[in-house]
Amino acid sequence: MILNENVDRKIIPVAGGKGGVGKSVIAANLALSMCLYGKKTILVDLDLGGSNIHTLLGLRNINPGIGNFVSNRKYSINELLSPTEWENLYFIPGDVLVYGIGELNKSVKARIIKGLLDIEADYIIVDLGGGTNFTVIDFFLISNSGLIVTTPQAISIMNAYSFLKNYVFRFLQRVFAADKLISSYFRKTLKERQPGDRKTVTDMISDIKSIDSTLGNKADAFLEVLQPKLILNRIVGIEDASLAEGLRDLCAQNLSINLEGLGTVMNEEIVNRSVNLQRPFILDNEENIATAEIHRIAQKIIQSGNFPKMPLELDYYADSFELIHIEMENDLAAIQGNVKNTDSQVNYDVDKLLELIRIQQGKIQELQGTVRMLSISE
Repeated sequence: MILNENVDRKIIPVAGGKGGVGKSVIAANLALSMCLYGKKTILVDLDLGGSNIHTLLGLRNINPGIGNFVSNRKYSINELLSPTEWENLYFIPGDVLVYGIGELNKSVKARIIKGLLDIEADYIIVDLGGGTNFTVIDFFLISNSGLIVTTPQAISIMNAYSFLKNYVFRFLQRVFAADKLISSYFRKTLKERQPGDRKTVTDMISDIKSIDSTLGNKADAFLEVLQPKLILNRIVGIEDASLAEGLRDLCAQNLSINLEGLGTVMNEEIVNRSVNLQRPFILDNEENIATAEIHRIAQKIIQSGNFPKMPLELDYYADSFELIHIEMENDLAAIQGNVKNTDSQVNYDVDKLLELIRIQQGKIQELQGTVRMLSISE
């Protein structure tokens, strides 16, 4: 696993728990935004069995891709890099040109991961498939700070939680693979698991501590390495934030990980239309709210010299989700015509964002009300 905060080249997998949440649209537009800010960015289509991200960029799929890399060892990952019409953005196609690529064995996954680590770039955005199979989870574990894209519907939040639960458990299995005692405990727990069993990762760590307190403390330390980020897509109203906050709380309580919010994207018609037009939506209207939100997410990543650590101060809000709440209020007000933009173009740099946060500081105290807690059966 790459610790992104310790390296110059950041590898950022993008997953969604299940298809249909707009994961690939977010990945494509985020990669394009980063390249427009002058960062060498590689967009990799690892949605094996459903590769189509080239269509979102308006590209023809005529070049060899991951499918060729898997089926023919003569290819190196760097040979798969395809230039695009945008300077600094390169694309690695998926498996559309090769039939039958799906679940991969351990050696093939290791070869793909090693190839990605050999790429020279500022950012490598990896679009993964839906679901929670081992191939998707293992690619999400390439680095410690993948992005989870979800929508503000209960079923989507449940899928995101299920993904994160499998991700954490897979991670613990891997880091303790050489420890026979703990590996045996994991196998026994899985074998005895019954429908409706509410045993959480937090419970399992407590069990490990009862077996060996030193190993239990190591498990706590290992989990601190995991720093996934959440993007809430297709936002309609401010109340949509509560489900995401519930997911954050559930991850802390049951999975012992800190899930941070990276940003939101409004449910704008321009986004849906861009899929049919096969053109990234951030190119069509620079002043559109969804476009502003993608650029804002990109800037949060870029302006952090050691992402996944967030570049913004926490003096003005309690955590990343309260910042998202503020951003949502402002974005919704802008859509409703209650915010006037006096600039001819939107400036997305972090200084402007911090200025906005300071202006909104007084509103933070007004952000009251009960949080609809997410109740999901394990």
